[in-house]
Amino acid sequence: MYKEQLKKIAYTVGKFLGILGLVFVFYKLSKEYTLDSFIKEVSLVAYILPVLLLLNYISHLFGIYAWHLMLLNYAKKPFPYIVSYYYFSKTEISKYLPGNIFHFVGRQAIAHKLGISQMQMAKTSVLFSFSILVGTLLSSTCFAFLTEGIPTYILVSMVLSCVVIMVLSFYLYPSFPMKKKITMNLSHALSISLQGIMLGMIVLSQSETMSTTLFFQCVSIYIISWLIGFVTPGASGGLGVREGTFIAIIDFLHINIASDIIVFSVLLIRVINIFIDIILYLSTLPLEKKIKELKL
Repeated sequence: MYKEQLKKIAYTVGKFLGILGLVFVFYKLSKEYTLDSFIKEVSLVAYILPVLLLLNYISHLFGIYAWHLMLLNYAKKPFPYIVSYYYFSKTEISKYLPGNIFHFVGRQAIAHKLGISQMQMAKTSVLFSFSILVGTLLSSTCFAFLTEGIPTYILVSMVLSCVVIMVLSFYLYPSFPMKKKITMNLSHALSISLQGIMLGMIVLSQSETMSTTLFFQCVSIYIISWLIGFVTPGASGGLGVREGTFIAIIDFLHINIASDIIVFSVLLIRVINIFIDIILYLSTLPLEKKIKELKL
C-alpha cells in the first residue's frame, strides 16, 4: 500500500514537471516566434531533415539491439533480431500514453513466447534502464571533454559519476556476461549520442558560424537533458522535461545561443522523435505474419 502511494506521488510529480516544462517551452516559443515565422524556420532547415530522420532511426536500432542482447541472455533458445525489433517498435509509441518507463509493461507479451519468466522480464527492464543510464553518462562526459565553457567541477562530477556507474554495472546482475554488458552499454551510448548529434546539427544549421565547441556543448547538454526526461516518471516520453531541462542548462552555463534557436531546436527534435516512433510502429504491421510464423 505504501509503495503504491509512493508510485502515485512520483507519477503525479513527474506529470507536473512535464506540464511545467511544456508551459515553459511554449512560453519561450511565444516570445520568439509567430506561427508563420516558425513554419518559415522549419523550411530553412528542411535540407537536413532526411539526415536527421535517418540518424534518429539508426539511434532506435542501436537501442533495440541492446534490448535484444538482454532477451537472448534469458531466452531458452536463440531468436532473430527482427523479433526484438517487432515487439520493441510496437510498444515504443505507448510511452506517450501512460508515461515513460511504464511502456516497458507492454513488452511483457514477448516473455511467454521466448520462455522468459515475468521476473526475468522485469529484471531485463531494470537492466535496460540502467544500461541507458550508463550509456548516457559515458557519452555526455566524452562530448563534454571535447568542448569548452563547461566548469571544471561539473566535468569532475561527470567523471566520478561514470566511475561509480561503471563499478555498479560490474556488480549488477553478476550472472549476466560482462562482454554483453559492455556491448549493451556501448549500444546505448551510440544510440543516445546520435540524439545529441541531431540537436547539435539543428543548432549549427541555424547559426551564422560553424563552431565545433558549440556543437559539442549542445550534444553533451542534450544527452543529459534526455536522461533527465527519461528518468522522470509520469512525463510521457520525457515530454516537456527534456526540452525545459536543455533550455535551463544552456541558460545556467551562459552559453551563447540565441533563444529562438534553442527553442526551435528542442521542438524540432521532439517532432522528429515522435514521427520516427510512429514509423517504427507502422513498420511492425507488415511483420506480424512473419513473426507469427516463426517458431519461438
